[in-house]
Amino acid sequence: MALLIVLLSLALVQLWGSGAPLHRDDWFHWWRRRLAGVQRLQKDPGLMLGATILPPALLAAVLMVLAETSLGGLGTLLLGVPLLLYCLGRGNFNEMVSSYLRNWYRGDLAAAQQAAAPLLRDLHEEAADGQQLHEQVFRGAAYRAFERLFAVLFWFVLLGIPGALLFRLSAIYAEESRGADSSATAERWLWLLEWLPVRVMGFSFAIVGNFAGCYRAWRQCLTCRERDTAEVLEAYLEGALGGIDAGECSAGVEVAEGQRICGAQLEGLQALLSRALLLWITLLALAVLFDL
Repeated sequence: MALLIVLLSLALVQLWGSGAPLHRDDWFHWWRRRLAGVQRLQKDPGLMLGATILPPALLAAVLMVLAETSLGGLGTLLLGVPLLLYCLGRGNFNEMVSSYLRNWYRGDLAAAQQAAAPLLRDLHEEAADGQQLHEQVFRGAAYRAFERLFAVLFWFVLLGIPGALLFRLSAIYAEESRGADSSATAERWLWLLEWLPVRVMGFSFAIVGNFAGCYRAWRQCLTCRERDTAEVLEAYLEGALGGIDAGECSAGVEVAEGQRICGAQLEGLQALLSRALLLWITLLALAVLFDL
C-alpha cells in the first residue's frame, strides 16, 4: 500500500506541478499561536516544539488506523494520498529552476535572482556577480529538492504518514522560527531529522552518478557534525556531477562558456535527482515484491 500511495501522490504532483491544492497551513499557524500563549511553554523552546508538532503527528496516526479499520486498504489509500501530498514541499520546483535558467541564459542577473528567491535558503546578502548567484542557487536547489521530496519519502517509508507529517511540520516550524529565540532548538531538531535521510540520498547519488567522486565525499561527510544539510548535499553533488562540461548545456540561445557550464551543472542536478527518485521507487517496489 505504501508504494501505491507514493505512486499516486507523485502522479498528482506531475499533474498539478506540486501538491499546492492541499498545501493549507493555516491550521498549523493557528495551533502554534494558541500554544504560544501558554506561559509554561514560552519558557522552554524544546517543550514548545514538541507540543506543537507531536500532537498532529499522533492524530494522523490515529486517523490512519481508523481509516484502515473502517475501510481496509481503500481507507488507507484515500487518507494516505492527501496526507502525503500535504507533507511534500511547497511550490513547483521544476518551474522555479526553469525560470531561473531562462533568465540566467539571457544574462539578466536581477531577474534570475528574483526567480531563484524561493530556492535560496538563509541568504543574508545579495550575490555580487553571476557566479556567486549560481553557487547560491545550486546549493539552495539541492536542499529544496531534498526537503520537499526525499526527506519526506524517507520518513514515510520508515514511519508512515505520521513520520512524513512530523518532518513537514518540523520544517515549517524551523522556517517560521528563524530569528526568534527558539530558532536554535528548531534548527537543531530539523538537522537531526535530516541527518540520516541526507546520507541515504548521498549514497543514492553515488549509485546513479559518479560513484568514485560521490562515494569519497560520502565517506568524508558520514560522521560529520559540523556541516549543515545543504553543505553536505553540495559536497555529494560535486562528487556525483564530476565531469560536467559546457557541451551538456541545453540552452536554446547563444551564451557565454561560463554560463553554459553553470547551466549544465544545474541541469545535471535535475537529471541526477530524477535518477535518484527512480532508484528509490525501484527499491521500494522490490521491497514490496519480496515482502521485506
